[in-house]
Amino acid sequence: MSPDTRLPALIFDCDGVLVDSEYLASRVEAELNHELGLSITVDEAHAMFLGKTVDGVLDAIAARTGTRPSSRFTYNWAFATAHAFMRELKPVPFVRAAVETLRARGARLAVASQSPLARVRFSLEVTGLETLFGEHVYVTSMVARPKPAPDIYLHAAARLGAQPAHCIVIEDSPAAAAAARAAGFRTIGYAPGSTHAAMQESGATVIRSMDELLGAIGA
Repeated sequence: MSPDTRLPALIFDCDGVLVDSEYLASRVEAELNHELGLSITVDEAHAMFLGKTVDGVLDAIAARTGTRPSSRFTYNWAFATAHAFMRELKPVPFVRAAVETLRARGARLAVASQSPLARVRFSLEVTGLETLFGEHVYVTSMVARPKPAPDIYLHAAARLGAQPAHCIVIEDSPAAAAAARAAGFRTIGYAPGSTHAAMQESGATVIRSMDELLGAIGA
């Protein structure tokens, strides 16, 4: 089916929006940091590392331990994450049906993620979502600045052939949603938990469940 350019283009974050990966990844990070002598809980790892690039995670560890982790740690981290994802990773509830409906309607779809490209593609493959986005998977290593800067959304919009005003960004980060809005995108903030108030302050249309997504897009 040819894309319908009359419909808004949809740009999805990956972790926490398409795949339910964030606490799973934080559990792996907490476990591995014990090897470095950094005893942190899963919740602490979630707070320390959520939304950071690989370098940002390594910098955060170095700030706590005084030593930047070696390449061996990074290698083990990547494989431990992949193993956990292979066994346990699931799509965010209701998101598959919503994306399938959007694709069937002819909407242009893209992924715009902070995570490394190999991790994003693996996450989409494990959860069976990869065929819904095809080649339109973009990560912040492809642009000058990581999130919350809007560079990756602008890049994805250009590759979809859409102006920001004719795109909707779906995010779970209030800071990223605010940056996307400032760059001219309409935003839908997925906030199933404690970020609901902060997401409202970002100016996004807020949903608590992905079964509300189609209605929010239509609104």
